[in-house]
Amino acid sequence: MSRSRLLFFFLLAWTLNASAACTPVRFGYIDQNRPPYYMGDGPNIPEPPGATIDLMRDAVQATFGCHPALVRLPPARLRLALTIGDIDFTPLGEMPVYPPEIAIPRDKRGEPDYGRALGNQLVVLVRARDNIPAGANPLAYFQGKVLGAAQGSAYTARLREQGLTIDDGARDVDRNIEKLKLGRVAGVVVSAVKPEHIDAIVKRYNGEIMQLPQPLVSTRLWLAFNEKYYEAHRAQVEALWTWIDMNRAHLGYVMQRYGKD
Repeated sequence: MSRSRLLFFFLLAWTLNASAACTPVRFGYIDQNRPPYYMGDGPNIPEPPGATIDLMRDAVQATFGCHPALVRLPPARLRLALTIGDIDFTPLGEMPVYPPEIAIPRDKRGEPDYGRALGNQLVVLVRARDNIPAGANPLAYFQGKVLGAAQGSAYTARLREQGLTIDDGARDVDRNIEKLKLGRVAGVVVSAVKPEHIDAIVKRYNGEIMQLPQPLVSTRLWLAFNEKYYEAHRAQVEALWTWIDMNRAHLGYVMQRYGKD
């Protein structure tokens, strides 16, 4: 056999082995610009794509053997896409009851494993000229006032249950801040893993907008999978959940691309 044919078969075997080691998985996420976690609007995926996407790429590479396929969808469509199998996994907020079509990390008793949940905080941006006391409790202060939130936000129902009035007509943080500057809302709710992650948003407004020191509420997120996909790839999914739990500091590493470590 000639050297060139031998090299051809070697490369073919290598490609097949690489393909066999990769378990395809589709990661669905919002098609809205919510820096630093998700960058860009619409279906197109910019580079860099956002800290959450970088984290998912590293986690899936480590546990599935390749990068995930990325699928951007309107927030209201993500849960349906997950349940019917159009995507394989997506971030999901806490729910009183989880549909049987959705798999989340479970402990030995079959209960939600909160040790493998992702912590999240809802912080509030306000106008500096409103002089809201730094020690104000946002949950009490904004009772009877209107807060802006991005369309399709998973936490909106919970905030309304706690007596807050939410205007979720704007698509993203920037449009909500425009409402805030015009006085149409008293504050803007922003979801953040750590409050300091949104410093770059605040800095763009040159002191006109500030962040209240105390978070509005703390929440949890799951990396939720389609149940059928989970049953077919249980080992890889469990490995992904464990990788995320054991590499919580990794988000700080990928955040360096977005000006915040």
